[in-house]
Amino acid sequence: MTEESKEWSSKFNPFNSDKLLSQLPRWKGIKEWKEGNGNLPAPTTISIDPANICDISCKGCNAEFIMQRNNNIMTKDTLIEIADFLPTWGDSNYKVETVCIGGGGESLLNPYTKDFIQKLKENGIQSGIVTNGTQINKNLEALCDCEWVGVSIDAGTPETYIEVKGADKFDKVVENIELLIKESKRKNSTLNLPGNGHGVSWKYLLRPETIDEIYIAAKIAKEIGCRNMHIRPIAPSWDKINGATDVFNEHDIYNFREQLKKARKLEDENFGVYGITHKFNGDFTPSYDFNKCNAIYMSAVIMPPTDKDKGIFDITTCCDNRGNNLLTQKNMASVEQIRNYWGSKEHRELIDKIDVSKCTRCTFSPHQKIYENAIEINNMTYNFI
Repeated sequence: MTEESKEWSSKFNPFNSDKLLSQLPRWKGIKEWKEGNGNLPAPTTISIDPANICDISCKGCNAEFIMQRNNNIMTKDTLIEIADFLPTWGDSNYKVETVCIGGGGESLLNPYTKDFIQKLKENGIQSGIVTNGTQINKNLEALCDCEWVGVSIDAGTPETYIEVKGADKFDKVVENIELLIKESKRKNSTLNLPGNGHGVSWKYLLRPETIDEIYIAAKIAKEIGCRNMHIRPIAPSWDKINGATDVFNEHDIYNFREQLKKARKLEDENFGVYGITHKFNGDFTPSYDFNKCNAIYMSAVIMPPTDKDKGIFDITTCCDNRGNNLLTQKNMASVEQIRNYWGSKEHRELIDKIDVSKCTRCTFSPHQKIYENAIEINNMTYNFI
């Protein structure tokens, strides 16, 4: 069985990192800038964290560090300014195209996140959001304007949900998902567009104690109308770099494969199951099969300010390093500072200092390999079809 068939039935899916090959012109622009020619292209995707607060307490939360030290939210004015700024960032060849709303907390606890989503749509910027689902019912109209909504559930039963999420809200979240799907269909909204990349995704952060519930969760996800189920192994957050990375044993991985095989039997033209393991080694430990960090030139993370009396937002280079002072520009006072910072000497020096061997995991690991093997060295002779 090939590695691809273990992860998914079709490679044409929203979780296949090979889709970054479609960004070859932007990759080439990054390479040219690094060689001293032109400007650094504006990133294709911006991550926005509207809130560093949360209403549940997940075991091993990767945002615990930042929520303990910076529990602010972005103001409505700041979010609208960002939404108006993004379409102006970059030139005609390299525009910001999408926004991923997620964060160091629950984004929908910021009452202005819905205004932000709607403003992005007005400005022609596509958005997707990752949420714990507890506030969906209060934000149905705005969420229908998203391309996708990923709901982090991480379990298949109320009992296990309580164990891993620290709250008794499984049934509420499932009910909220059903409400959203029905509303998106009623409105025939953006969220209801065809294809597995649209709609609601049941997010499943894999732990040894939740492997046995993959099939149960997939069955519920399909029954309530989710477009897909997305499964990813858990890994320690950046601030716990000295912690163990070998979370899963051989039996866990075998059990995962069997559960995934069973869950995939539920697939049809409207529902897919994706076990995202290509960003990890065979034993589910983080993979660093690349030399330098370049993929973060494709994105940036804008989050609430460390000190709201001094600035309106912070910006960091990496979604896996929220709150890491070494990679964060704090308390920026104007959205125009983003444009000035991007591609500056300070920006490049900061990224050049990143030692990938000290990263706890890399969301962009496959992207890094695309850059090194298809751009720095043209191993794919990509100009030929």
